Amino acid sequence: MSDSKKSTWSASGEMDAPPKEVWKALVSFLEQSGLGKVTIDEVERRASLQGEWWYRGEYIVKDHNGRTLIQYRVYNIAPGTTRWLVPLFAPSNRKLGEQFQDMLRTLGKTLRASGRYHPNKSTSE
Repeated sequence: MSDSKKSTWSASGEMDAPPKEVWKALVSFLEQSGLGKVTIDEVERRASLQGEWWYRGEYIVKDHNGRTLIQYRVYNIAPGTTRWLVPLFAPSNRKLGEQFQDMLRTLGKTLRASGRYHPNKSTSE
């Protein structure tokens, strides 16, 4: 799904709910967000949200020891020489982490389940 091979930022979270329920809630959340074009792959449980001129966020939902793992990766999809401008306009790593945690909290409320955030170890801010 992504145009870039390497993500610019990533994190993950766990939800104490079955993957099928988390997937359904995540898709609903993304489609209702109004933040961009949502592309869904039901078989892989992979969703992407593409917005603005530079951003693509990819979400993957997996079974993880009786819980659900949500992996989130952000890609810089800016065309050509404009790629270097992205750090000037993109949210900080801290802000991306806060937004992902907010989404986990929303999904947790929807599913009446607890969730945990796992920042990427390479994320520094």
